[in-house]
Amino acid sequence: MMQISFTKMNGAGNDFVVLNNFDGGLKIDFPAFAEAVCARGFGIGADGLLVLQNSREADFEMLYLNSDGSEGGMCGNGGRCIARFAVLNGICKPTMRFTAHGASYAAEVFNDRNVRLHLPDPDRVIPYMKIPLGAQVLEATYVHPNTDHVVLTSGSGFDKVDSADLLTLARKVRYNFEVFPKGTNVNLIEKIVDNKIRMRTYERGVENETLACGTGAVASAIASSIRYNAQSPVSILTTGGEILKVSFDTSSNRYSNIVLEGSARVVFQGKILYNEQDHKVLDLVNGQGHI
Repeated sequence: MMQISFTKMNGAGNDFVVLNNFDGGLKIDFPAFAEAVCARGFGIGADGLLVLQNSREADFEMLYLNSDGSEGGMCGNGGRCIARFAVLNGICKPTMRFTAHGASYAAEVFNDRNVRLHLPDPDRVIPYMKIPLGAQVLEATYVHPNTDHVVLTSGSGFDKVDSADLLTLARKVRYNFEVFPKGTNVNLIEKIVDNKIRMRTYERGVENETLACGTGAVASAIASSIRYNAQSPVSILTTGGEILKVSFDTSSNRYSNIVLEGSARVVFQGKILYNEQDHKVLDLVNGQGHI
């Protein structure tokens, strides 16, 4: 039986359980813990788990696990949340650098609850990709901002983003292991006006639609540059109703100087009783709400 302190945060509606393990004292099976604590109804409930750890290369390291305990690659909204968490806990100043999933990231916390996250150049962009789904072939854009993302535009498998059957369509793409051996995240986008799009995201590892997705917003902004000739910065209307802003430089289908900007809020702090042997959250010991 363990008491574990946690913070619940959300970035534009993408929610996370965050742990401070900077001193290395928390030695648990993090994948099993993620699955237990992120379970809605039985745990705290979240899209994923963020663990802040010490780093020799930067201010800290971020470990991100999906709600099913799997490694999800980089999480953009998680990166913004953990940046604010680090400042709130006195680990670093509002301008920082951290590592995650083998890459280095810079971030700035400003106006108290907003965070800019600087991402490395995506290591792969396929502007026009054919995805066979039985007798149907979808045309998509693939972007890898340190995790897999497929972006579908209106007319390729759906007409309108808000009325689309996202779960059915996305799962056909996500589980197409012939094309994506590790599966993929799937985003649907639609142009609202110049340089503004609507986005919905199905996240691998969550296996459902999330209210927002940071790396999905980056992939969608790049796809909108290709498909809609959108210019930086691109505003992305998320399912949670908040706007994520993505800025970038582009030349000859190469994208650089990528910055993801949006809110990062603390929702709740407390301690839970955790049964490590059975991987179950037993009770909330105490807690305090925040904004």
